Amino acid sequence: MSRASEFRSGWPSLAAATLGVGLGVSGLAIYSAGLFVNDLGRELGLTATTYGLAFSLMTLGMAAAVPVVGYAVDRYGVKIPTFISALGLATGFVALGTIVHSVPAYLAAMAVMGFLGAGSGPISFTRAVSSWFDRARGLALGITMMGMGLAGAIVPVVTSSLIAVHGWQPAYLALAGAAVAGALPTLLFLREKPHRELTAAPASPAAGNHDAPAPAPSFAVIRRTRLFWQLIATFGLMSVAFTGLVPHLVPMLRESGMSAGGAASIAALLGIAVIVSRLVVGFLFDVLRPPVVAATLCAICTLGVLAFAFGGVALAPVAAIAVGCMLGAELDMLGFFTSRYFGLAAFGRAYAGPYTAFVVGGAIAPLWVGAVADQAGSYRPALVIVAVLTLVVTGSFLALPNPNVRLAEPDTSATPASSPQPVPAAIPADT
Repeated sequence: MSRASEFRSGWPSLAAATLGVGLGVSGLAIYSAGLFVNDLGRELGLTATTYGLAFSLMTLGMAAAVPVVGYAVDRYGVKIPTFISALGLATGFVALGTIVHSVPAYLAAMAVMGFLGAGSGPISFTRAVSSWFDRARGLALGITMMGMGLAGAIVPVVTSSLIAVHGWQPAYLALAGAAVAGALPTLLFLREKPHRELTAAPASPAAGNHDAPAPAPSFAVIRRTRLFWQLIATFGLMSVAFTGLVPHLVPMLRESGMSAGGAASIAALLGIAVIVSRLVVGFLFDVLRPPVVAATLCAICTLGVLAFAFGGVALAPVAAIAVGCMLGAELDMLGFFTSRYFGLAAFGRAYAGPYTAFVVGGAIAPLWVGAVADQAGSYRPALVIVAVLTLVVTGSFLALPNPNVRLAEPDTSATPASSPQPVPAAIPADT
């Protein structure tokens, strides 16, 4: 099937997934949380420290739920877990706007919302989109994850306006309504491609048999492979390396002498880079060697961070664009590599491993960046550490096999029906 044919048949699920990601926990909860801090500080006595703890608890709640969501997606399909999680996310927002009247209650509500809303994140949507797209999978996943980028541009503006006009409690209720609205496209349009074999990586396009799949492995096979744990280590370290720069970006710029307006402009530039890179990187994954594309992005991020560390605010736009390119591709990469290496039969559980590592890394990263900056009295040492860690991630990506070609052919000789499933083509034979 051609790329154009994949878009003609798969666009309803692609559109539903893009909306669902934007109106799920990653789009609504993460991009709106900081907007309530001032009001909650006046009403509840929330401090910057307790807000940071609440954000970390929400992130860790998501991480704890991801393996459960992965199993549910593999067992029940994409609709049920996603819809239940959307309702859980909406319930969390309702609780924040109605029954939360103390800091401990706020911390508990954020943690529970992260746990209940985890299924409205990328897992289900990535699996559904991957079932419709093969040749254009990278681009399709990039479009899907644009939902989060668009949420990052729209949710803060709308939510802050609601807070200013109606107050913080009605704004939380409006977010609950948005979460429910995000579930409707899932119920109506999101589905996996019918009668499709859940496959592992395709053969090389040059071989002319892109639609001839290898047997998809079970999760029992996947979790014993070196490749699975390599993805966990790679994406976990990636998150620890550079995601902590995002909440610290404006403070870093201000420390360097930039005005508040200038810092906001640089932050906006980062957001634009995130949105653009999702499409560009997704397309490049379809036509080039994906590990090399990923490693190149890491190298660009390294150079951009070092440029800012030693060149000052004059090179801040370079750093913002470089970091934005990485942020715009991380979850696209994760979904692409997981689906190509391991197929879709156990996609939810296979995705859950590296995604959990990425989420936990995202909870750790802001803490260590802030701690290093406080200890050194400057952000420069933290930036140097970020550059070194990102360079290690570059090497880790280069060590990955090419997911767009078969790495080993399964044994096609006659075997008894009770014999173990052959190792799929997407998994190196020596694992």
